[in-house]
Amino acid sequence: MKKTYLLAGSLSLLGVVAGANIATANEPANFENLIAAEPQNLQVSEALPAPNTIADASSTITSVNQLLANEESMGQVTSVSQLSDVRPTDWAYQALASLVEKYGCIAGYPDGTFRGNRAATRYEMAAALNACLDVISDRFATKEDLATLQRLMDEFAAELATLRGRVDNLEARTAALEATQFSTTTKLTGTAVMSVQYGGRPSSPNPSVAPPPFPGGPLGLTDAPGRTNPTVIAGVLLNLNTSFTGTDLLQTTLSTGNGGRDAISTYGIGLQTSSTLAPAGTTDIFTAPFPYASPSQYYWSNFGPNVELYRLAYTFKPTQDITITAGTRFYPSDIIDTNSWANSPASDFGTYFFLNNPFIVPYAMNYLGGAGVAIQWNPNEGPFTVRALYLAAEPGRANSGIAPPSPGGGFAGDPFQASLELEYANTFGNGRNSYAVKLQGTYSKTYGIEAQAGGINFELNLGRLGIFGRAGVAGIPNGYFPNVSPLPFSIPGDPAGMMAYNFMAGIGYKDLLVPGSVLAAAAGAPFINSAPSFAFINNANQVNIEAFYKFPISDNISITPIFTAIINPNNTNGGGVISGQPILQGVIRTTFTF
Repeated sequence: MKKTYLLAGSLSLLGVVAGANIATANEPANFENLIAAEPQNLQVSEALPAPNTIADASSTITSVNQLLANEESMGQVTSVSQLSDVRPTDWAYQALASLVEKYGCIAGYPDGTFRGNRAATRYEMAAALNACLDVISDRFATKEDLATLQRLMDEFAAELATLRGRVDNLEARTAALEATQFSTTTKLTGTAVMSVQYGGRPSSPNPSVAPPPFPGGPLGLTDAPGRTNPTVIAGVLLNLNTSFTGTDLLQTTLSTGNGGRDAISTYGIGLQTSSTLAPAGTTDIFTAPFPYASPSQYYWSNFGPNVELYRLAYTFKPTQDITITAGTRFYPSDIIDTNSWANSPASDFGTYFFLNNPFIVPYAMNYLGGAGVAIQWNPNEGPFTVRALYLAAEPGRANSGIAPPSPGGGFAGDPFQASLELEYANTFGNGRNSYAVKLQGTYSKTYGIEAQAGGINFELNLGRLGIFGRAGVAGIPNGYFPNVSPLPFSIPGDPAGMMAYNFMAGIGYKDLLVPGSVLAAAAGAPFINSAPSFAFINNANQVNIEAFYKFPISDNISITPIFTAIINPNNTNGGGVISGQPILQGVIRTTFTF
């Protein structure tokens, strides 16, 4: 016999079940005194549907056998909306909806009606009540179930008491944390890097790339020694990561350090020493225009000692496939030119050239950061991704005059870059191997140097082994800003127009000796160009070589020895005052993350 036997038309049963729902064993429902309430909004057309044979048959049911014989004439309903003659204005609508949707013990006629005004026989009442009681009994424990539960509670009383104490303790600690926490939406993370470095040109006391003034060009920089002191370099990044919806991120990053310098930055690799933008008589090479040709210094050099706003950007997803980042200060390398082997100055290579392609991510933009917007589109979260960005490094400068060392400024002026990147990345070999290829383009103006550049970034991961690299080409016209050349030591008046090329390639291996370790090495040429040579100027191609081994101490601490060599620095290979002797540098980097 089906459990859903409440016959259509028995309005009086609504009161029965309502009473049964709150009745106890000592207070059974009183069927004799049940009187239906007076309907308030019942219309005749709704209350009295046209009679049919089913209604006539059911109206004469006087025995259980008749009820069973007429069972198939009724159909179970799961929503009160299935009953066409029941309206929300009916006085018993809420009670009927509860019986249908909460208890599932209502049946209607095959024509989809309930016929609430038809009288019900006592057999129909008994069947209906039994159906609802069966549902209730299925949902609640029996006396035997309760007895078994009590026996188990008695048997494990000590364990339950211990668990209750632990829960109370956790609740108290949670309440204390909530009362003292910084924010319910913000999480603090950080990276602290401490480095010890030593380097220079051990075989020569003469400066390599920063000579005193000589006839024909007001270089203006003081001598850099052939050898430099060992130094300690520190850099700290503190991130406040805030999410308001769970799919967005507001990142506020503060930076500081001890202002330490490495040997490579002391020699001023890539600086436009003869640029008309360089302030005459300056002794700090970082006040000169930023290098476009061959930025090769250690990333953490010159961090601090002031506390500065390093990053302020908001990332959100208007759709599942699109991610937008907008901010007053973030970096092109946050968005484009990423590579799992060569992109993180805290965990892999240490110098700028091996972290990003300087044509696609110009050093001036990646050192200063900028205000702008970036869009990433990853259709259906598949292997293909498109990225585009625009950043301006001096967006807050209102005066547009040419004031060295900045020839423009503002949100639309020099220095700025606009970039586009197309990536295809996928896995193969049952997911054990992967590859990624990025095609890139950047148009930039950085402190008097205009460039249209294209590049490629690739990586192939075969288990623990990785092969990776970057390459780029840039067209640098000569008419944008007078007497400004990307070449170091170029003499004012020389043509600045040229084609330039760069490349780097490397190999790496993960989990060597210990899990989490990384061994990698790479080499490349940062600025091969078509400009003519003049004496010792631009008479060779600079070559950078770097290797590192990241050794994890724990999940949050790692120690990384790094060795860097620069051959033919600043594209020079000569002797005497301007010597092309190699610069060698060793760094031991300790990274803490939290």
